[in-house]
Amino acid sequence: MTGIIGAMDVEVAAIKAAMQDTTDKVISGIPFYTGTLHRRPAILARCGIGKVNAAVCTQIMISVFGVDEIINTGVAGAVAHGIRQNDIVIADKFVQHDVDTSAIGDPPGFVSTVNRIYFAADSGIAERLRAAIGDKAHCVTGTIATGDQFVADKAVTEQLRQRFHAAACDMEGGAIAHVCTLAGIPFGAVRCISDSADENAVMDYPTFAAKAADTCAAMVLAYMAQLPVNG
Repeated sequence: MTGIIGAMDVEVAAIKAAMQDTTDKVISGIPFYTGTLHRRPAILARCGIGKVNAAVCTQIMISVFGVDEIINTGVAGAVAHGIRQNDIVIADKFVQHDVDTSAIGDPPGFVSTVNRIYFAADSGIAERLRAAIGDKAHCVTGTIATGDQFVADKAVTEQLRQRFHAAACDMEGGAIAHVCTLAGIPFGAVRCISDSADENAVMDYPTFAAKAADTCAAMVLAYMAQLPVNG
C-alpha cells in the first residue's frame, strides 16, 4: 500500500477526488482516506502544516495502516537558482534546516538521535516519480530543506542554498523523511514550486499554490498508474 501525504486540503483534493472505494477515518485530528488509485491500494492524508503534524501523520500511516512506502506531495518555495514557479522538484534527500545544535559543536542540520544531517529518499521512488512527470513540466532532482517556517526572506533562502545546497524548501518533508528512516519505510517526495521564497513569496503564494498543488497531484496519480496491480 502506498501512503500519500499532503499538508493542506488544496494539496490532496485532486487525489482524493480520483480515489475509488474510499473509506475515511480521523485519527489524532488527521483525516485518512483509504481506497484505490488506478486499482492500486492507497491511503491519503491531509496532515496539516508543520513538522510535528507531518511526523504524527507519518507514524500513524506506518503503525496503524501498515503502508509499504510513503509519497509526500505539495507545494514548495524555490531555493536554487533557475527554479521557477510551477517547476517540479523531486527530493533525493531532505535536511531539517531549523535543527541547530551548533553551539555544542554539531554542524547545522545535524540530528543527533540518528547522527545525520541528510535523510536520503528512496532512489526507486524518485526514478518512478521522474518517469511519471516525463516532459509535462520542468523537473529537477535535489535537496529539499524543511523547517517550521514559511520562508519569505532572500537572506534565509541564500543561507539554505549556501549551507545545504537546497533546491527547494518546505515545512513537512524532512519530518516525514525522519520518521520513515527510523521505521525503515521507503519514501519520496514531489514538490511543485509555488513561490520564490523571498520577499515576494507572500504575494506569489496565494496566486500559484492551487495550480502548483494540482500539478503535483497529477504527478502522483501518474506515479500510481505505473505500479503493479495486485491480483
